[in-house]
Amino acid sequence: MATKKNRVIQKPRRGNGEGSIYQEKDGSWRGAIRFEQSDGTKVRKKVSGHSYEEVSKKLVELTGKMNILKNSNLTEKTFGDLFEEWLLIFKKSAVTPRTFEGNFRNYKNHIEPYLGKMKIEDVTVPVVQQVINEVFAKDLSTNTAKKIKFLLNQFFEYATDCEWVLNNPTLKVKVRNRNAKLSDSENEYKAIPQDLRMKFISALNNTTLLKPLCMTAMFAGLRIGEILALKWENIDFENKTISVEHGLTQVPIFDKKGKVLSRKTIISDTKTACSVREVPVPDILLDALKDWEKQQWVKQQLTGAELLKPTSIVFSNDDGSLRTYSGTRRIYDRFAKRYGFLGKIHFHTLRHTYSNMLFEANENPKVIQALLGHKSVKTTLTVYNSVDKSYYKQATDKLNDLFNTEKMAEYKELEKKQDIPALQKELNEIDEDPEILMLEKILAEKKAQKKLHQDEM
Repeated sequence: MATKKNRVIQKPRRGNGEGSIYQEKDGSWRGAIRFEQSDGTKVRKKVSGHSYEEVSKKLVELTGKMNILKNSNLTEKTFGDLFEEWLLIFKKSAVTPRTFEGNFRNYKNHIEPYLGKMKIEDVTVPVVQQVINEVFAKDLSTNTAKKIKFLLNQFFEYATDCEWVLNNPTLKVKVRNRNAKLSDSENEYKAIPQDLRMKFISALNNTTLLKPLCMTAMFAGLRIGEILALKWENIDFENKTISVEHGLTQVPIFDKKGKVLSRKTIISDTKTACSVREVPVPDILLDALKDWEKQQWVKQQLTGAELLKPTSIVFSNDDGSLRTYSGTRRIYDRFAKRYGFLGKIHFHTLRHTYSNMLFEANENPKVIQALLGHKSVKTTLTVYNSVDKSYYKQATDKLNDLFNTEKMAEYKELEKKQDIPALQKELNEIDEDPEILMLEKILAEKKAQKKLHQDEM
């Protein structure tokens, strides 16, 4: 006699390729699915769970993995192979060369070492989370962790569209905000302190190139790349303005595998669309630029190079060619070392100083945002507005001004409290004061009466 199978079908029939689900008599659930491997052979896989929904979910996940296995192209390739292909074919054409260089560097340094040899179906939420955790374990910034997560998210969106995976694991990955580090108090202030500004400007008077260049950053707030891309036609001496239209940048040249072969310095668009702006400049900067114009005229007579055409670069090399950032920085570092500013005042410190001087003058933050070319006023307020310790004393001085001698006299008059003689005594005298002793006796009698009244009730 044939034995009866130990199962009861309780759910509607599932679609072709979705597998079957059934319930055992002990209440547990089972699921099974057949799929074809890349070599054409068919196999049957089984899953189990405590509910229909749990088994159904497992089958869906298993089906997704089986679809990947059916793709022989994916079977042969690692996660690293697929990621690099995506970077070189899709990402490279969608971003600037410098952004792509950063993307490729983040992949090589932080993604490939952990995920490069894995299969894409094995890269799950915990695996990606561990990659992010390793960034913090190396004491790298939160910004770096966010960039890595963003890059992985973009790749998995692409992989999902290609049906390589069912879900994007990065969507459930968390990037925590790091606790703020205690920094050296000398490095907290990003601008040149007030007591050092005139010393810095005086030192600039001993230079030829750096005086107008550094003062353009300090008194107009331009980035170093914007300064090195300035043309004479961008400076309006009559209306006292500088028009910022371009920026200097280094473009990396890549080979077919994404390796940087060389770099080329070019004039490109500004950092953001908001960076295109017209900046009014003070007389101290205009005078420095006029002196530089005269010096360039002398060089032009001596060398024959066209240094003063409207389209000529303001801070060019002697032959009129573009001056590189690295070359300019070496000149500045020699100057900073000679006058004791090395490690204390950087190029970008000058731009922060421009911002702070405007804040010190109580300028509207939105105006400062526009002059700096920031997209958001939040950047202006949180990154470019810093304070040194002298501001703390100024704040206290303002409170002293509010409570001046006349107001303090009024306060002292109120403080006398002439109607309560006991409060004018010192603390060690209060215990023996007759008035205080009388008050204590009265309070003790009232407490005793209250207790007696409660006991009678």
